[in-house]
Order: sequence, then C-alpha cells, then structure tokens
Amino acid sequence: MELEKLSVDVKVLLAITISEKVFMAIDKSDERYLDGREALDKCWKWCEDRSISGDDLYEIIDNAECVGISEFAEAEEDLSIARLWSLLVDTVAYTAWMAYEEEKTIYLPQMIEGISEESIFVIIESAIKTGFITQREIDEVVDLLLLEDGQNSISKSVNKESILNQIIHTTKE
Repeated sequence: MELEKLSVDVKVLLAITISEKVFMAIDKSDERYLDGREALDKCWKWCEDRSISGDDLYEIIDNAECVGISEFAEAEEDLSIARLWSLLVDTVAYTAWMAYEEEKTIYLPQMIEGISEESIFVIIESAIKTGFITQREIDEVVDLLLLEDGQNSISKSVNKESILNQIIHTTKE
C-alpha cells in the first residue's frame, strides 16, 4: 500500500471509511452511538458536497458545552472502545483540517494545528490498535477506494452508500 501516492482527498476518505468499519463495534444501544454516528455523517457530508465547514467539524470534537466526542475516549474504561473514540476524534480532526485548508483558514484551533497530510498514518495505526480492523482490511479499503475513483480525487463524486456497502461486504469475507 503506497499511501504517499494518494491525494489528500482520498486520504480523508480513507480515514472516514476506516473509522466507519471500526465504529461498527459500537452497540447501537450505547448512549454515545448517535454522537459518533453524527460525527461520521458530518465527515461524509463534507466529502460529498463540502457543505460542512471546518468549524462545524471541529465543534464535534470540542465545544463550549464540553460534550464533544473527545470526552468519550477519556471516560471509557474498555481500552479498545477508548481507542475507537480516539480514532473518531482523529478522523474528524483530519477532515476538519482538510476543510480548513480548503477554506484557507490562517489560524487553526490548537487541536488541529498538529494535523498534516501524514496524519493518515497515525489514523491507520490507531485503527489497527483498536483490534476492530486489520491491516489486510485496510489494504482492501485502499484498493476499493482507488477502484471507486480512478482519478485519485474524491471531490467530484463521493457515494457514501456505495463505498460502505463495498467495504462491509469485502471486509466480512
């Protein structure tokens, strides 16, 4: 897998898709599930039509009410689930960073300042550490995303449902 050759757009989509696969481990009856689902949906929305701003995405992680998804990782006792929530935070931060880049934002929130294109490697490593996805599955996700978009750019046609259906079916085999 040669991630260096992927465009930043595809790397963001890769992060979101990996997080989707890992997020499947959260029980839908978990009171935090809806917040995690909303976080991923907003990341997808940004990929699909750029109608979500960097600030909108950042608000999911850290907000004035101190109820962002970053709080879930800190309060979780199960290490795998805590890592899952940290992965979601990293994914939303990565997506927000890309949104801020496109918005040409000069001053980023402190939590986003350390994000760069190479943060995808941290996201992949974090995903594997959750125990809910393997390197082989991540390699399959990369292959599927490249098949989905042969031009190595997602900005024109992201089809969330198509990608997720392929990922779910491929990684279950």
